[in-house]
Amino acid sequence: MTPDPPVRELQREAALFYRDWSQPDVERIRFTQDGGRPGLGASWRVNAVATVKGVDYEVLITPHSAVGFVGDNGEPPEAPTPSPRLPLTVMYSDGTSEVIE
Repeated sequence: MTPDPPVRELQREAALFYRDWSQPDVERIRFTQDGGRPGLGASWRVNAVATVKGVDYEVLITPHSAVGFVGDNGEPPEAPTPSPRLPLTVMYSDGTSEVIE
């Protein structure tokens, strides 16, 4: 098995996947841990807080598959179709951040 790319790269991919495939109205994603693989053969995943329309949602996201909602706030509202792409603030687990247009 080949080693995973650097954590920051995986987190960035996961944030973009979440925005592009699940919630285009996301305003900010703050990673609460580095992420990892929970077992042999499992895909890489990471816990984060996603802000959608001013409300924080605890999510479990990956760079290439479905999103899990792990908090008590439930799931974010469905995005309007088509939804405009908002600037996305990504706050990495290492304390750095960037805004992705």
